[in-house]
Amino acid sequence: MKRFLSLFVAFFMVISLFGCAEKNSSVELKKNVTFQLSDVMIITNDESNSIYYYYMATITNDSKKTYSTNNVSYKITDNKDEDIKPIDQHESMPILSVMPEQTAYVYGYVGFPNNNQEDMGFYFKDQDEFISFNSIDVRKATNHDILDSEKQVYTFYEDDALQILVNGKDCTSEFSNGTTTINNFKITYKNKTDRQIVVPYLEPQATLRGILLTDYKDKGDFSKMSEEELKKVDFSKKDLAPKTEEIGGQAFGYVVEYLDPEQEIECNVGFTFKNGAINYKSNDKNCIDVNLISSAFGVTNTMTVSYQ
Repeated sequence: MKRFLSLFVAFFMVISLFGCAEKNSSVELKKNVTFQLSDVMIITNDESNSIYYYYMATITNDSKKTYSTNNVSYKITDNKDEDIKPIDQHESMPILSVMPEQTAYVYGYVGFPNNNQEDMGFYFKDQDEFISFNSIDVRKATNHDILDSEKQVYTFYEDDALQILVNGKDCTSEFSNGTTTINNFKITYKNKTDRQIVVPYLEPQATLRGILLTDYKDKGDFSKMSEEELKKVDFSKKDLAPKTEEIGGQAFGYVVEYLDPEQEIECNVGFTFKNGAINYKSNDKNCIDVNLISSAFGVTNTMTVSYQ
């Protein structure tokens, strides 16, 4: 009985050791060149039944020769299953060559239908090496963690590592060459940690509730007007028959993919509305709707902002 108990305990210890074995978070691409996973954020969305993996890694060259990142070849797979197909993906590897004793960054995201993935990570087929995302501490979020507010300044998302603040109270407008431009919609990203983290950045869209100038081509070429001239036009008179249109805008401004330790970045986002004009005579300054959109979180809340 004692011998059986000893064997059972020994067997249990072996299982425990294998079960608790740490997964590798790095792989040697070639001698003295290392690919190291540094940060992962997983976002699930119940509404779209999707799961997104935002990742950041480093390529460190401790050799004496320049290393070309064109040699880096991997797929993001569930363990080593290469058959799964992403619904969305983006990757950025800005440096083509890593000089000796230098480091390059890899960051991006990949989205899948949420089908109970077991062990996602980088699979390097040439080396038959797999780096599990679970080899490091993973940050997790869901679409329910997004904060909604009717305020023009509020915290959109916050966890122990990241804060995303949106600010629509300082927007300004200008009109030139038949296009209205809204500037200074601000999104601030703050890294609350002492390490680099990947960022699920927002891609806002905007709609202007205003005047579509192409509806009035027979009344004159408003696109040649200055902003001051346009402000004097009363679209309720002279048979102009004002009609408020919802005019979609084109966003411009920024991309933030990762943050350095304790870094805070304030991004100014702008929107252009071609052939769109504000109906200044209506005195309705709350005429811009901004949709806050994320690849992973999806279409979130809409906030109405005014212009100065």
